[in-house]
Order: sequence, then C-alpha cells, then structure tokens
Amino acid sequence: MKSYILFVLCFSFVFFAQTQELIDKKDLPNDVRWVMHSKEYIALCEQIYDNAIQSLRHQIINERNPVIVMDLDETVLDNSQYQIELFFTKSTYNESSWNRWVKTEVSDLVPGAKKFILNYKKEKTARIIYISNRSQETLDATISNMKKLGIFFEDDLFLLKDNIRDTKIIRRLEVLNGTNRMVKYGPQKIIAYFGDAIGDFPINDQYRFSDNKFIFPNPMYGKW
Repeated sequence: MKSYILFVLCFSFVFFAQTQELIDKKDLPNDVRWVMHSKEYIALCEQIYDNAIQSLRHQIINERNPVIVMDLDETVLDNSQYQIELFFTKSTYNESSWNRWVKTEVSDLVPGAKKFILNYKKEKTARIIYISNRSQETLDATISNMKKLGIFFEDDLFLLKDNIRDTKIIRRLEVLNGTNRMVKYGPQKIIAYFGDAIGDFPINDQYRFSDNKFIFPNPMYGKW
C-alpha cells in the first residue's frame, strides 16, 4: 500500500511538471485554458459567490439553522488539472482514472469559493450539505483535500454517490425529508443550491436562479 501511494505521489509530481510546460506553450484546449487562465472566468465565479452572499444575507442571519446544498466539482473544487491529464493521455473521463486522481488530493479552489464558505460559516449554526457525484470511496481523500484548502468544517455533511442508481434527486429528497442517510438530522430547509450543471438543482418554483440557485460556468464537460 505504501509503495502504491508513493507511486501515485511521484507520478503526480512528474505529471504536474510536464503540464506546466504544456500550459506555457498554450497547447491546451480552449475550454481548459479559459478556466485556468482567463480573467473572465475568475470574475464570473467571484461575482456569483459575492451575489450569493448579498442575496442570502437576511436568511443566513435570521434562519435558526441555515442550510445550503453545494455541488463539489467545478463549483467549490477546481479539477482542471484532471482535464489536462486526460489531454496528455489522449483519453476521456472514466471512473477509475477519476477516482485515482481524486485520491491524490490536489483539487484547487474555484475562485471565490473559500471567501464565500468562510463568510457563510461565520454563522455558528450554518451548515453545508455537499451533494456530489464523487464516489463514496473517495470521501476520505475529498475531506483531506478540503482540509488542506481550509474549507472543511466538522458539522458539514457529505452525500457522495453510493452506486449508479444513487442520483442527486434521491439524495436531495433524503435531505428534504430526513430519510435514509439523513435520518439522524431530520428534514432540512434548504435556503440555496449551488452547482455547475442543471442537474444540481431541483425543479421547484420556490428556487430561482440569481435568488437562491447559483450556477457556475463549466465549459470543460457536461451534458449538452
């Protein structure tokens, strides 16, 4: 096991040295370059998070136990380096390579995410529920990565994907109804949702984009 971990770490260091050379040559696909280097991407993400703080300020202060639901990848965590790995290896996304990459714990932050989370968590009873399609087997690595980035809080919850049938719709209903994985916590009133894909949000007239649904740009992958 130790040998495997050492191999993964060594591979990561070599890989990132190679990717830096590639990035300098600007040979990356435009979508990845835009996320990694454009001022527009930074401005958009920071603007969305700043707008969220302003829109939710009243509820955060006045709700007894404010709860928000956030996606992880390309909403809180920036995984553009994984896209570079796919580019280098001339491959496409697959669960095996993705899980291996997640376990290297090198995801970065989406611009504005840390500022928003730390601001939101100033309210002592504020909780974040992360509903992500990361595999449950990557939970420990995900938490460790978030600790390194300074955005992990013990009272936040993680509902990662247990199996192929464990959709985000199912997990959102568990949160709202206090069932299955959420029995211990009871039904939750969600004041806002954050994500980078339409599937991260409920279809519900109670939630509207820019008011309490906040969507982030992600040109690198999706269902289009």
